[in-house]
Amino acid sequence: MILGWLRLALFALIGLTVVYFLTSIYSRSVRREKLEKRWISEGLEGDRDGWIEKGMQDYEKGLKRRLLWLIYILPMLAFIATIYFVNWS
Repeated sequence: MILGWLRLALFALIGLTVVYFLTSIYSRSVRREKLEKRWISEGLEGDRDGWIEKGMQDYEKGLKRRLLWLIYILPMLAFIATIYFVNWS
């Protein structure tokens, strides 16, 4: 019985890892695109690539990047709660 739950948890973590990486790649590309559009719309001059890289470094430290960890946390909490309520309630 326990072995089945552990196997399910392992496959869930693998699936969540794939979703996390795909979402992370998509989120980074959207952020980079916004920075490129902002560069054009504001008519900035100078080192475009350096400015965009600085913006991406700020993004890596920001809240939106950290919220991606909820892709792991919320489903695992639901999984644990389901196991608890099915078996011990």
